[in-house]
Amino acid sequence: MELMNEGKRPANLRTALILLSIALVFFVGIMLKTWLFGNA
Repeated sequence: MELMNEGKRPANLRTALILLSIALVFFVGIMLKTWLFGNA
């Protein structure tokens, strides 16, 4: 499974962007939750 060495840049970039978006949404959600519970 050496997909990174095959030079599939577009697919790789898309996967990275999707993972980044999910991580970002997750992080923002957790921060918002903590902030809301912290103020309440």
